[in-house]
Amino acid sequence: MKLRNKKLNNKGFSLVELIVVVLIIAIIAVALAPQVMKWVSKSKDSVDSNNIASIKSSVNTAIAAVGELPSAELTFYVTKDGISGTEADLATYKDELAEIFNGDYSEPSKGGAFKVTVSTTGSVTVETADSASGSVVIKANSSESK
Repeated sequence: MKLRNKKLNNKGFSLVELIVVVLIIAIIAVALAPQVMKWVSKSKDSVDSNNIASIKSSVNTAIAAVGELPSAELTFYVTKDGISGTEADLATYKDELAEIFNGDYSEPSKGGAFKVTVSTTGSVTVETADSASGSVVIKANSSESK
């Protein structure tokens, strides 16, 4: 009878049982961590690819709205803060670009900015750049420059 009462009153887990459960969870976490990191990396690459495609489309829309191709190669940078480039490069397309790029773009997954190059033939190239350089910044939803 004493043994039976003792078993009924023992309601908790022993320290050994808790340690075993924690070790099993740690082993599973260590085994899954590399796979989770791959998934995160793939998702960031996918976001970058989608942003690049969207930026290309937006730049083509701006060129069509202006109705003329650049007379010299046009280079500017797109960040979450807006567009930056030199005054001479952005002069023709400043208003159209300000309307199209309204701050919806995040920075590339590895940091920096998206570098956009438009050739005189209208070909648009978008790539990631370490930093955005340029003296003029077109802020989101504004055509004013700094």
